[in-house]
Amino acid sequence: MFQMKQFFYKISSFSLALIVLLSSFSFTVNKHICGGKVSSVSLFVNADNCGMDMLVCKNENSKKQTSIKKESCCKDVSELIQGNDNNQQAQQFHLNIPQMEFLTAYVYTFIAKFQETTTVSSIIMYKPPLVYKNIQTLFQVFRI
Repeated sequence: MFQMKQFFYKISSFSLALIVLLSSFSFTVNKHICGGKVSSVSLFVNADNCGMDMLVCKNENSKKQTSIKKESCCKDVSELIQGNDNNQQAQQFHLNIPQMEFLTAYVYTFIAKFQETTTVSSIIMYKPPLVYKNIQTLFQVFRI
């Protein structure tokens, strides 16, 4: 029973630490877009290149207008997914005397609830008094 309780405490503390870690974790998603379509996606490193960086995109507007600058078909896009920073902020709180008394009483009773106590019942050690006279016949009290 005691080992199972320790095991449960370890599992719950590990899972809570993992939740805090994952909620404050931020990462970057890198995408390589080629010709208007996503060709590769990567989480932590740069996305793989498609090898068509030197090719020039055909633009429908290029027939009507002459352009000096040639645009590439490929582009890299990085998106930052921000984690929660509220968990890491230092919180300050002040306790006054009644709050501290309540907190200490609560902690004491909470800890005492889980401690196993072995007490010897006083009824086991009880020795009945010696009977000198028959009290029922002396007072003429009989149970029917």
